Amino acid sequence: MDSTAAPQRPSVSSATTPLSVAVPGLPALDLSKTLDLQKQQLEIYRELLEALAASEHESATTFPELSKSLVNHIGTLHKLKEDLQDIFTRIRALKTHFRGQYPEIYDYVQSLHVDELEDEDEGAPA
Repeated sequence: MDSTAAPQRPSVSSATTPLSVAVPGLPALDLSKTLDLQKQQLEIYRELLEALAASEHESATTFPELSKSLVNHIGTLHKLKEDLQDIFTRIRALKTHFRGQYPEIYDYVQSLHVDELEDEDEGAPA
């Protein structure tokens, strides 16, 4: 046998179609089955593309609304933070004022507060 000779192809079935003629060496049934599978996959990909396009469209329409809502929420949080900082600044100013004007009462109230914290710590599970 000559080593330079082309490898032999499997025998072609007796049923020849234009598709089997286009790809010599493949039986007509296998080629038809392959084409059917490819058509099914193509249909699946088309459906997937339609679903992705619908999802992208929905995202594109809802994103601006959600973005505006997010900006509003962030603004509200910034205002809340400023309000809380103002409140705690006022509380510190009141504490400083009462500490200077009523030192004995302030120390007594602070000791009560420390006792409350110790009671909470003892009641907490370890």
